[in-house]
Amino acid sequence: MKRVQFSVHRTVGEARMLAGALESAGLSVDIRGESLVPLSGEIPSTEAWVELWLWPQELEAGRQILAELQANQEAASRSVTCPRCSEENPANFELCWSCELELPSGLRPRLRAV
Repeated sequence: MKRVQFSVHRTVGEARMLAGALESAGLSVDIRGESLVPLSGEIPSTEAWVELWLWPQELEAGRQILAELQANQEAASRSVTCPRCSEENPANFELCWSCELELPSGLRPRLRAV
């Protein structure tokens, strides 16, 4: 098995969520290093990170799924104002959460203050 690019995670939760997304796409995912997480601090922290591994023939499909998830995460961090009711919506929403108007995809999203 080969490790998927960008597949080293500091937390088990993050690795498990990503593994679930890959598995729902029909990929075989192996999670390695999960048992070392409780030892973080006792051993170097980089040794306690969780890794996701895929078969070589599934590697490209895994990278595409990771890219889609990253793009969706970036879109969710921006916001779009509804033209009808002026409510703020995450940029990855297709409908306004308040009035259910279909949001135009051509609107330029604004970055939300964090």
